[in-house]
Amino acid sequence: MPHAFRMFKAMTDLGFAQGEALAVGGLMEISRHPDTRFDGEACLDRLCEGGFAEEAAEAVASALRHCFLSEKATAQYERTKLKTALVRGGIAAAKADAFLTTLEGSVVTRRTAEVRRPVPHAPSPGRVVMCDFTYLVKPEMQKERRAIVVSSRSAGAAGRCTVVPVSKSPPRENNTHHFRFEPGTYPFFHQTDPVWAVCDHIYTVSLVRLWQVNVNRRPALPSISPAELAGIRALLGTVLGLDH
Repeated sequence: MPHAFRMFKAMTDLGFAQGEALAVGGLMEISRHPDTRFDGEACLDRLCEGGFAEEAAEAVASALRHCFLSEKATAQYERTKLKTALVRGGIAAAKADAFLTTLEGSVVTRRTAEVRRPVPHAPSPGRVVMCDFTYLVKPEMQKERRAIVVSSRSAGAAGRCTVVPVSKSPPRENNTHHFRFEPGTYPFFHQTDPVWAVCDHIYTVSLVRLWQVNVNRRPALPSISPAELAGIRALLGTVLGLDH
């Protein structure tokens, strides 16, 4: 049981209960049989019996689905969505990330070839990065998503920078603190729907939470235009009351 044992050991090392680790390991071993089809309800029952809370069990079952050979041609592995579901199920972000990293050695479904290249130095203002907001609490920003760097580099602020997140969700009618990017404006934003820089969500984050955006499958630190950056900063001034 190489896959099951590896996952069991990794999960116990991460602090999962032994019953939880045994349940996941057992399901991973079942998944290796080519004639076994993924049964979501059966997986959920087994995970709950192992000690997972229901919401966490649903998230873990969704992740384990990608280890079943029967799902190879139909399921698309989306790590970001799986991690978000695990965190919402009560699993700490770092723990969820490590769980998925271990699981990926057994994933057989079609996978996204996303390369995560870190950001070693504070990017200049206007650069677009990926940022992990997963562990924050609503109504704070959620999920891994694109963000725009708005702070200048500073010797006294090494290892961090200030960003505003980017969202595809349109603002409410009375919210004027969103800067709109039209569809197809940049290859690193959505091509058919507008996206918004959410300027009433301002975060100073560690560079550890950042990685480069994949543009045409290559990691990069692309930029928006100086005029767009100025527009975003003007909205930030309004949000912070600095325009009075």
